[in-house]
Amino acid sequence: MSDPRDLSLPSLRPSATELLDAAREHLVKNVLPALGDPALRFKTLVAAHVLGVVSRELSGGLAAREAIAEARDALLGEPGSDPALCAAIARGDFDAQPMAEALMAHLEFRTETALAAWNPAFLARVKAR
Repeated sequence: MSDPRDLSLPSLRPSATELLDAAREHLVKNVLPALGDPALRFKTLVAAHVLGVVSRELSGGLAAREAIAEARDALLGEPGSDPALCAAIARGDFDAQPMAEALMAHLEFRTETALAAWNPAFLARVKAR
């Protein structure tokens, strides 16, 4: 049985992700070179970036959110939420080792997961150092 949260429809071609990617490619390859107005060029670059983010979120967003939730719950030692994690941090639950190191690893994982969708090129440059 398929996952009801899976929004992809594999029988439909092109997929939503493929359509987003095609629109982004058109903006970058065809529209941007023809734009002379710097403000319009910037806005078009932003639109192309947003299309890329949405495409990557559709491709792996659900799995990423689930992985973050599982890692957060493991860190808390029980099912929780981001506000519960913030409260635990505020209480000082992660001030001492090894909990401080575990928190840092979790926050790095969350940051890398977000960058994978929002700015994968930057993430690749940081990881290459």
